[in-house]
Amino acid sequence: MVVYRFARAVIRWVLLPAQMRLRVVGAERCPQTGALIIVSNHLGLVDPLVIACHVRRPIRILAKVEIFRWPVLGWLARWCRIVPVRRGESDRVAMRTLAAVLAEGQCIMLMPEGTYPKVPLPPEMLPVKTGAAFLALHTRACVLPVGVTGTQQVWSARRGWRFWRRPRVTVTFGTAYQPEVPVGLPAKQTYQFVADDMARRIAALLPDAYRGHYA
Repeated sequence: MVVYRFARAVIRWVLLPAQMRLRVVGAERCPQTGALIIVSNHLGLVDPLVIACHVRRPIRILAKVEIFRWPVLGWLARWCRIVPVRRGESDRVAMRTLAAVLAEGQCIMLMPEGTYPKVPLPPEMLPVKTGAAFLALHTRACVLPVGVTGTQQVWSARRGWRFWRRPRVTVTFGTAYQPEVPVGLPAKQTYQFVADDMARRIAALLPDAYRGHYA
């Protein structure tokens, strides 16, 4: 916990200001207790950092297993107890870990799209997957939607990133809610319904140009 708080402080007050001009809206809306799933659109590598650094409670973040082999980020991932996941396959171990964390009344962060759009694709929302919806329904956790803009330019030379530039980044926190389960739908369609509802709530926090599949 001490390492997490130290890393969060260094990232918030040293790393991020050097990389971007960051504006945060509504961080006080994040519930400080109880099981919580933070869900956000996904534009680039820095997305989890700009969100987690402005949430007062500790967060368990799901990230691709490849990050653990990277210098610096891999070290941070281990010390901050990030949960590794294998992209493109059903990682039941990661899901069980996250479910156990939520059962303890803790907070996790997921990017329901699963990945972010690479150049030449525009930086806009992709269709979401159903993992976050599955966890929300089976753990009865609250969901907090977050919208992020501008992070596609950070650390991405193909999007125009240069070390001496500081792109404008905005993080907008929505209102936490309890997902509602529609009556009479099969399980697969229920998860998709809840996932799409999450995506629409995220999209509502974004300018039109970022909404993509959920415009």
